[in-house]
Amino acid sequence: MTISPEYTAVPFASGVVGSLPRPLMVQDMLPDVPGPESAKAAASPRMDAAVRYAIAIQEQAGLDLVSDGEWRRHAYTHIVADIATGFSADLREEPRRWGISVTEPMEVVNPGLIAQEARFLVDATDRLTKVCVPSPYLLGVRLWEEAVSTKAYPTRDQFIDALVPILHDELLALRDTGVTVVQIDEPHLCVLVDPEYRDSFEDPRYEMDLAADTINQVLDGIDGVQTALHLCRRNWGRQGWGAEGGYEPIIETMKKINVDQYVMEFSIPVAGDVAILRELPEDKLIGLGAVECRFEKIDATDEIVARVEEAIKHVDPARLSLNPDCGFAPGLAIDMPLEEPYLKLKNEAEASRILRERYG
Repeated sequence: MTISPEYTAVPFASGVVGSLPRPLMVQDMLPDVPGPESAKAAASPRMDAAVRYAIAIQEQAGLDLVSDGEWRRHAYTHIVADIATGFSADLREEPRRWGISVTEPMEVVNPGLIAQEARFLVDATDRLTKVCVPSPYLLGVRLWEEAVSTKAYPTRDQFIDALVPILHDELLALRDTGVTVVQIDEPHLCVLVDPEYRDSFEDPRYEMDLAADTINQVLDGIDGVQTALHLCRRNWGRQGWGAEGGYEPIIETMKKINVDQYVMEFSIPVAGDVAILRELPEDKLIGLGAVECRFEKIDATDEIVARVEEAIKHVDPARLSLNPDCGFAPGLAIDMPLEEPYLKLKNEAEASRILRERYG
């Protein structure tokens, strides 16, 4: 484990999960589909200027930990298509696809791309910083589809296996950038909390083990940077969430994953009892989802404080930091004015200040 002393020196640190809504200007900078041309556009001086604005929004809100808003990405998953070739646009509704699917064997053409994002972020702010990386299991579930992917990878698991070294190399590059937290995003493990989704698999335990094992392979040998695991029930914007249920069905799997911090959601009513935090290893930090990220309502500061104080009944407050339940805009399609997350994050930062006064 490599828990950042700078991070733990800030009681109840306020931060983000990752993404912010992308203004139309930012969307217009990116080609229609991710890939090498998108990666080139994402590194332009105009995009750099936009990302500085995303950082400034978070700084002005008062956050202790900031991201780049993931504005250089079509979606938090689709960064893989900027790193490697082999992906094609896939907008089918039957079966429902996620914008791209793997159709050819992957070839890495932009190694260290996420580290480039991280270096810019670190140089652009004096705050603690976070960069996100999708898990191989998540990418396997979303980007492999039998009808179009078997030519490249005969099975989903073979595609996942091929992703592991690509993502591992990205983390190796990330640890030397000075970024405070490297977060692995894994919502598809978390949606297994929902009995309806869980029962759609012939062997749910296999799915849980596969997610944990491949994340651990990606993390193997990664030290010198704090690692986190983000678990949520999908963010479908104004449509809400994509699964319901507490963390109990996956808690033992979570314990197997070799990260320093769990970043979880608890502000939505379907997230279960916060008492589950008692089950987590005492040497792990907890990013507490205390701010709603999907709907228009702005959580009041006292609501956020109350959620954290409920968690304090169950775990040492020194382990807790604050975050929204999820990124505000996992992909380009989320339509939300930037003022909305700004106000939510501003109240989150104020809640952190109050909690420091009371407990810090």
